[in-house]
Amino acid sequence: MKGNSLLLLILGLLWAQTPPQALSLRDCIRYALTHSPTVQNSYLDYELARQKIAEVRAAGLPQLNGNASFRYFIEIPTSLVPGEFFGAPRGTFIPVRFGVPYNLELSVTGTQLLFDGTYFVGLQAARAVKELSFRAYQRSRTETVAAVTKAYYTALVSQERLRLLSQNLEQLELVRSQVKGLYENGFAEKLDLDRVEVSLNNLRTEQSRAAELAGLAYLTLKLQMGMPLETPITLTDTLAPEELLTLLPDTLTAAGFDPTRRWEYQILLQQRRALELNLRRYQVSYLPSLVAIGSLATQAQRRELDIFDTRKRWFPIAFVGVQLQVPLFDGLRRASQVSQARLELQKNQNDLFQLRQSLTLEAENARRQLLNALRSVQIQRRNLALAEEVLQTARRKTELGVGSNLELLQAQTSYEQAQTNYTTALLEAYLAYVDWQKALGTLPTE
Repeated sequence: MKGNSLLLLILGLLWAQTPPQALSLRDCIRYALTHSPTVQNSYLDYELARQKIAEVRAAGLPQLNGNASFRYFIEIPTSLVPGEFFGAPRGTFIPVRFGVPYNLELSVTGTQLLFDGTYFVGLQAARAVKELSFRAYQRSRTETVAAVTKAYYTALVSQERLRLLSQNLEQLELVRSQVKGLYENGFAEKLDLDRVEVSLNNLRTEQSRAAELAGLAYLTLKLQMGMPLETPITLTDTLAPEELLTLLPDTLTAAGFDPTRRWEYQILLQQRRALELNLRRYQVSYLPSLVAIGSLATQAQRRELDIFDTRKRWFPIAFVGVQLQVPLFDGLRRASQVSQARLELQKNQNDLFQLRQSLTLEAENARRQLLNALRSVQIQRRNLALAEEVLQTARRKTELGVGSNLELLQAQTSYEQAQTNYTTALLEAYLAYVDWQKALGTLPTE
């Protein structure tokens, strides 16, 4: 027991010393496309559809079945034989028992489908389902990439927000030290020191909250990636708002939007193909089907239970033939199925129209959201620069003795708020940019 505890302790220490994985956004996307349960299940659905094709194709290949049948007749069946065979009057019948009580038959029966319209259409339908599953798989990849990208940017911005708060905390602690020195020397009031302490406590609370949010952002990223939550990671990419700001405003246009780029639209198109094949399957079900059959068997008939006595004969049985099945009347069931299939096609056509409209509106909305977010980044960036300039001015005035501590605290608070507004606007711009790429169907999935 002690040995096990020691082993667990050593393993825990080794795990604790494991260096965190350094991951770029591209690394996270690649990991997610391999390990995300959503993507994995979508791929398994695609593989299931491929196996479904093999299952449907097997129906058109030769089918062989082996059979063994043993029968013991407690009462041997009786047949009626015309009486004149035995000299009795015409019209009379004499009961006669033919056969033996023990019968064993071993046989191999084979069938081969020669013609069945529903089989060939069903094979095409299975291929259509496979293509549908592939498109659903690609859609899940796109959704996963979008989720991972958003989570990565959220973690980056949270990390940046935490860094700025740490800097502000250092600056405010320096201010407190200065005000405390002035107070102790009689050049500042107790009220000034209390104001700094209140601001400092609020900033520490904000830093603690930001640290919790940053930790949650990392956990969310690992969840979207399909990575164990306890795995330590660090992010290697940095925020580059300049690249986003170059998109404003003329490069953002939905004029060339093509809904066929979206996997959702391609899925509906493939569903239409499957529905057309479903209609065709019901239509060809009116045609006859032709199957070749054959059987090879051997039979042992014994009076005693000595079936495998090699000195006694086995009697062969063999036949070949064809079986033609012609549908004549099914109570109008097929006619109802054909009508239902046509109605499903009409519904699909309406769904395609509605989806095209929705995707176009989504692209336009994403464009406007991104434009507004980029404008907000520009405005908040200017505000941050102005707030920093005001803070520097307030610090110089305080150092020269011509400014008040209250003015410095107000400038510090305004600067912190400007930082918060800027990082919030920056995150919204990154998320809007991901939505914009996704809406256009141009989001990279590699």
